[in-house]
Amino acid sequence: MSGQQHFGAPEHLRQSQAPWDSLGTVDHSSEGAKRSIRRDPPPLPAALVPSEDELQLRLAEELEYARRLLDAMGDELAADMGVIMRHSVALQSVDIVGQMIGHIANVVRSSDPNGAVERIGMCELKARLQRHRL
Repeated sequence: MSGQQHFGAPEHLRQSQAPWDSLGTVDHSSEGAKRSIRRDPPPLPAALVPSEDELQLRLAEELEYARRLLDAMGDELAADMGVIMRHSVALQSVDIVGQMIGHIANVVRSSDPNGAVERIGMCELKARLQRHRL
């Protein structure tokens, strides 16, 4: 080397003709204001947008409260090894019922109940809710 230190790009490249700054922000305006390259978050699916029906919202809150009570009871019972040994299947059922109540609360709360049913991960519950009556 010739003893010169290198501090970034050469001068002719530092004066870019492109309207970019060091963060990748592009100047799209004639005034020179910088616009962020970040995108707005996508809109929530309708299934996740709460209903405007107050009764539906209250019912969903009550279902969530019942689910929390069930979870607390299951946790307390599961803290006793003797109970686990004698009642493991029943404790699993308590957990499954709690999950079902949570999913049903989401459906009741949703502005798009059918879309909320589509989002349920419990296959059997989802199938029961989607079955067609003859």
